[in-house]
Amino acid sequence: MFQRSVLVLLAGLVLLMGQPAGAQEGRFIDVIKVSGPLDDRIIDFTIDTINDVASTSELIIIQLDSPAAVSDKLLDLTNLVANPPAPLAVWVGPETAVAYGGAVQLLGGSPIRLAAPGAEVGAISPIAFGEPTNSSEFPVQADPGLSNQQSVPADLFDERVVVERPIDGLVDEVHPALTNIIQALDGTDVTLGDEVRTLEITALDDDDVRRPITARFHEPGFVDRTLRLSLSPAVAYLFLLVGLSVAAFEFYAAGVGVAAAVSVLTLFLSGYGISELPVNWWALGLGVLGLGLYLFDFQRIQLRFASILGTVAMFVGARYFVHEPPQLSTTWWSAALIVLGIALFFLFAMTTVVRARFSTPTIGREHLVGKTGVAETAVTPEGVVVVDGARWKANSRRASGIEAGDQVVIAAVEGIILEVDPAE
Repeated sequence: MFQRSVLVLLAGLVLLMGQPAGAQEGRFIDVIKVSGPLDDRIIDFTIDTINDVASTSELIIIQLDSPAAVSDKLLDLTNLVANPPAPLAVWVGPETAVAYGGAVQLLGGSPIRLAAPGAEVGAISPIAFGEPTNSSEFPVQADPGLSNQQSVPADLFDERVVVERPIDGLVDEVHPALTNIIQALDGTDVTLGDEVRTLEITALDDDDVRRPITARFHEPGFVDRTLRLSLSPAVAYLFLLVGLSVAAFEFYAAGVGVAAAVSVLTLFLSGYGISELPVNWWALGLGVLGLGLYLFDFQRIQLRFASILGTVAMFVGARYFVHEPPQLSTTWWSAALIVLGIALFFLFAMTTVVRARFSTPTIGREHLVGKTGVAETAVTPEGVVVVDGARWKANSRRASGIEAGDQVVIAAVEGIILEVDPAE
């Protein structure tokens, strides 16, 4: 029995020696994807992930693409990145990525600072929106008059630059992809506390070819990703208007269905964005007012001056809903697309549901003039009447005193609205 155990142990050792070094030691490269504004959720996720993988990670790479920070927890993450429990690099990539405001602090404080060619960095001030921050505690000072620990070029405090080569105090090396980073850093020495460690992030395969060791990719879960959609000012504003518009649609459809669920969901997501972003409340109110003007004209089934004012109000509201360029803002074309989408919704979806609810299957309506019906609601001056078993929107041009249950006579037809008078 003892001899069999020894043979099994020796066989295991032989198999282990035949495997690549990465497989022997269970070493990994961990890539943490951090995109969008830095809110509490993404900061907590990044901190937790760094601490969780540190014991088995040969190198942690934070793949950064963030225009701003909107959390007072930024300093906690910055301090962890500056003094990590495992070798760590911050890479602003791929080429379309940006690092503004608080994201620059993560890059500047990292032991290994990397960026992809074509990425944009800068616009350091403000560091974060929301709670006041003590800029002197960060690795890159937001005040160009202070002594900068990283000696960052002064024009980066307000301006942005496209990365083409290393930037003093901010970008040490430029690499277009993760594979290039692994090849460049393999075998280099990094300082980890009081220890100097050599990065071994490749291993020989069976053909004696060096290949990267196993990479693990980490990103927030579905719920966090869904909530963080509304950290884009344009998306948060769009969700707000869509939620209110669909709520109006559901009201005219006279029932609780899928539209009601969509309205609740989009308003909830918009609410999360509004709670995190530096919102201009006057612009938010302007957008809601514009939607109200649309509804005001929609009640009359025709385009009037109120609709034009509503379009302007929603566009201005979209542009200034969050206006902290270049970190957080809505482009003019995004604002135009939002307003266009709402206008088309009212033009087609709202009109269709109202016609389905308030019209008859008869194509011509002139035959209704002179007919009598019953007021389903008071017509003061607008209401609903029933004619030949069909429900119609109706109004009266004078103070007729028509109450629910009264007999009415059709005086005229304007679109899908009946002009009614009290029956004599």
